[in-house]
Amino acid sequence: MKSQQDNLGSWADAHVFYGMYEHNISRSNSKIVKDEFEWRKELLNNTPNGKLLTNNSFFDDLRSRDKIYLAHVTPNIRNIVEGRILYPSAGCLVGSVYCTPLSEVKGKLRMHNLGEYIFNKELPFFSKLKDINDTLNMVLFEIYLPETSKNNLIGIDYLRLGDIHFNTYKALEYLLSPEERHKLEEVCINRMRRAFNYLCMANKKYHSNINSDDNNFMEQFIQAIEYLPILGYFYFETLTEYIMLFQNNEIVNKFKALGEYYSPSYKDLVFDLCPHLTKNFGLGDFKPTIQDAIDYVRQQKIITDFDDKHFLNYLVRRLSFLTNARLFSENSKLINWEKLRWDFDTLVETCKPLLGHLIHRELRTFGRYPYFYFYFDQHKALEIWNYWNHMNIAIPFNGIIPKGEVGINPAHPSLEYKTYSTKIVHDSGHLFLEPIKELGLDVVPKLVDPKFATMRNRTSNHN
Repeated sequence: MKSQQDNLGSWADAHVFYGMYEHNISRSNSKIVKDEFEWRKELLNNTPNGKLLTNNSFFDDLRSRDKIYLAHVTPNIRNIVEGRILYPSAGCLVGSVYCTPLSEVKGKLRMHNLGEYIFNKELPFFSKLKDINDTLNMVLFEIYLPETSKNNLIGIDYLRLGDIHFNTYKALEYLLSPEERHKLEEVCINRMRRAFNYLCMANKKYHSNINSDDNNFMEQFIQAIEYLPILGYFYFETLTEYIMLFQNNEIVNKFKALGEYYSPSYKDLVFDLCPHLTKNFGLGDFKPTIQDAIDYVRQQKIITDFDDKHFLNYLVRRLSFLTNARLFSENSKLINWEKLRWDFDTLVETCKPLLGHLIHRELRTFGRYPYFYFYFDQHKALEIWNYWNHMNIAIPFNGIIPKGEVGINPAHPSLEYKTYSTKIVHDSGHLFLEPIKELGLDVVPKLVDPKFATMRNRTSNHN
């Protein structure tokens, strides 16, 4: 049984501490740890928009304001108001109420460009498909930030959750019979076997620094997504990162001056290149060809001085690093793939995080396990709430890159907030929220059932 201290350490490893973003304070001398901070220096100092990683409007509010404002979009305000409860959800923020920031401008509350996109374009896709009659509404949160939570620039990186997923499985595996556990483990092993060529290539490329054809690397990578769906999330996040850091057209610069990464660039790329994701959003199915991605970025003029060779090389270097840093076990080095034993216990020693991601995904549809899946998510939520409270994190956020995905810790013991219905006002090319009526909603530390998630299930009718 892991101690609470071990548990907190595991969750700390899954977070990014932006207050010391460039400072490597780890005792490890591993290549992975050293390269992690070399990458951060490169992103921060050698890209046009790198400064927004640590200096943006949302971080400014967390550093200095007593009150911050967040917007939560919902297709079903009526049920929420009647029940007077808002449940957090799982997903990239693990156990939080998904929101976007609002900036106070001369007494008015301007929506973040990501919030505008979600409200105007993204959620209407899913609402129409699910025959939701209610119009989309925004709930306004006015949050009194506890003094101890100020300047806590600590974000969750869901790509780092492999170990957490695995540990959760081991904690709850008693819910499966021995036969079911064996079958599940065999499914995961076979998925790794099918992706053997990519895993071997990525590991050897990173640790041996061998030369490889970038186009061939990407072809192998994209083929492997079919067997290792987590790679689709890597692909999405790496494309997003490149676009956020290098985009430089007029509208991008407009929002950069406001302290925001411009999100519609990557959002449109996802839905334009993979329109099937508007039916059931899952990045495990995100696998456009690299040429399609290159053509899209160029045609949309997202980057005015776009260099497809730089783009391709960046993706290859980044994906090679992320594969080794996020999917192989801590301090792993060059693996002898030819002599690797393909049994579960041996693979845990080498690829525990990858097995965790595979199990996490497989359990959604595995046999009778969809009936249990909620408890896996709730288990992780309880643990992350414990970690957030330990660290006095009231407002968590997606820590891969601070592009506007923020949340509310529903278990924070000192959190004070008010909730309002809102009126949306268009002014000077932006959307503003005006509070209309206090709603008196309670955010409760209990996850909403996954079948009510707006972007997942056709019959969704909840928040």
